[in-house]
Amino acid sequence: MITAIRRLFSSTLGKVIALAFVVLVGVAFALSDVTGTNSGLGGGGVGATNVAQVGDKDIGYVELRDQVRRAFDQARQQQPDLTMEAFVEGGGLKQTLDQLIDGAAFSQYATEIGLGSSKRLVDGRIADIPVFKGVSGSFDPTVFKTFLQNNGLTEAQLRADLEQQIFGEQLAVPVGSMPRVAPAMAAPYAALLLEQRRGQATFIPASSFAPSADPGDAVLQKYLADHRARFSIPERRVLQYAVFDRSVAPAAAVTDKEIADIYKANAARFAASETRRFTQVIAPDQATANGIATKVRGGTALAAAAKAAGLTAGSSGDVTQAAYSAQTSAAAARAGFAAKRGDVLGPTQTGLGWAVAQVEGITAKPAKTLADATPEIREQLALNKANEAIINFYNSVQDAVNSGTSIEEIAEERKLKLIPTPAILPSGRAPAQPAFAMTPDLAPMVSQAFQGGGEGETHLATLVENEKFAVYAVKSVVAAAPPPFAQIRGDLLGDWKLAQGQKLARDKARAIVKAVEGKQSFADAVRAAGPNIGSVQTIGGSRAELGAGGQRIPPELALLFSMAQGSVKTLEIPGNRGWMVIALGEVKRPDAKDIEPARVTAIAGPLGPAFGNELVAQMMQEARKRVGVTLNQKLIDQLRDELTGNAPVVE
Repeated sequence: MITAIRRLFSSTLGKVIALAFVVLVGVAFALSDVTGTNSGLGGGGVGATNVAQVGDKDIGYVELRDQVRRAFDQARQQQPDLTMEAFVEGGGLKQTLDQLIDGAAFSQYATEIGLGSSKRLVDGRIADIPVFKGVSGSFDPTVFKTFLQNNGLTEAQLRADLEQQIFGEQLAVPVGSMPRVAPAMAAPYAALLLEQRRGQATFIPASSFAPSADPGDAVLQKYLADHRARFSIPERRVLQYAVFDRSVAPAAAVTDKEIADIYKANAARFAASETRRFTQVIAPDQATANGIATKVRGGTALAAAAKAAGLTAGSSGDVTQAAYSAQTSAAAARAGFAAKRGDVLGPTQTGLGWAVAQVEGITAKPAKTLADATPEIREQLALNKANEAIINFYNSVQDAVNSGTSIEEIAEERKLKLIPTPAILPSGRAPAQPAFAMTPDLAPMVSQAFQGGGEGETHLATLVENEKFAVYAVKSVVAAAPPPFAQIRGDLLGDWKLAQGQKLARDKARAIVKAVEGKQSFADAVRAAGPNIGSVQTIGGSRAELGAGGQRIPPELALLFSMAQGSVKTLEIPGNRGWMVIALGEVKRPDAKDIEPARVTAIAGPLGPAFGNELVAQMMQEARKRVGVTLNQKLIDQLRDELTGNAPVVE
């Protein structure tokens, strides 16, 4: 899929993403798949099969559904236990739709203002994508077509996507690459970073208010139905695979005639040769050069003589006569290779001045006879034949895969050992068999098997580039679902109790807020809330300290630095762990005019990309406004229900 391709791109756009344009440019050009293309579902506006119309482009229901599934596969590589329900509820559907809309809108906007890309430019991008290269390392049309076929893509879709990336490089990169912010603009931000805040906080644990009684199976089953994503085991897949490497593709033996032919064709390579190393200096005039040469002939080292004249001597490295001739002149090279070790050459006039050189070393390499060269030639020929053999074997398997041959037939015909797996997760673990684990070298195959392809389809995966491969098939797909009720009843009960305690903790938190807003002190309000509440803590610091050194910002501090002075807020702790109540008291922010110039300069640099990001955001909004966007919310909601298992599938 194209999300897999994008990870392999090395482009200017990738640098934009690194500059924090993920939300906009990254969304439109790095995380989305095929955008600005019709899924073959008919056009003419938002209708029964289109979830959105973006200018003159339609985004189909099936297209969006496939895109969400691909984005889910991508996310699951970083979070193997992620379920589709959790992905959708966490914003995956909305984000994917926004990506498609932004991409289609931006492409039309770029075309409208006169930007474009040539077929030749797109051809070059395709040829540079590593995933389209064959075993030989060059672009392979067969691999290219197979990749598109296996992932349900067309060449037109891929080209449209690459054109969109090019548009991003032409327009979004220049707009977003704001190099510097003026000190006058940076000063208020510097003052903001030096802002100091102090507040009070208390924690109300859900466990302190959790009920002790068992509510019964009916309540727990309803709780499971309402929280399927939390208890579901992610999708698992059963694979069959066979590994092959150079050992299954023996190469033809190297013959004496082949060795002799190579020796003859490379006679110059095996002939006697000599390299020399020179120390040399270039003087600006002949008089200075003569003085240096006289000192060196008198026993002074050339480097010392050059230094005394205010110059620096350098080494030529080990060079052949031809190479030294290119550095100096043909006459100087002839003289240098006729001299003995330690001889001083020059001064000789060159285009840069007057050169003085000394022969520092002579390395003579005798000629190699056929017998001497045979081991070296044999080794290289054997490697070439081994490479050719594995390439031919790989191509024969690829041809069989392309023709629809089953994995069983491929393995039988080529004497490969076929290995089945239990139902595994993308991590390679098998929930039903805790002791089972795929070996680390098979990780590329497992990852690829979860990125696309239906049951029964055979595919190839590269395990070690040019050396080791796997042919595999997905034999069955086990949809994400919770384990049997009886198996997880204990976990359900514990989670349900905490959920009930969370509700009571929330009520306690709201009561504290109401009391503080009614002018009661924070400490008194906490004491009045009851004995199961944590003590009052002082929290705060400077804004510049938030996230310093890449540290995670505690949620309570993040909230404290977003509140109005004198206000009080509640903060839910994820996982039904409880609630916090936070009150902001003191805020100290220096006047921007009093900030040291050095601090202002330091903050001005990092602000450039942030302002560039804002410019790109405005440009993306303008693109949407120019082309027009219409949504079919009914179909979007229907897709949400389908993806979360609450609606029939639309084909």
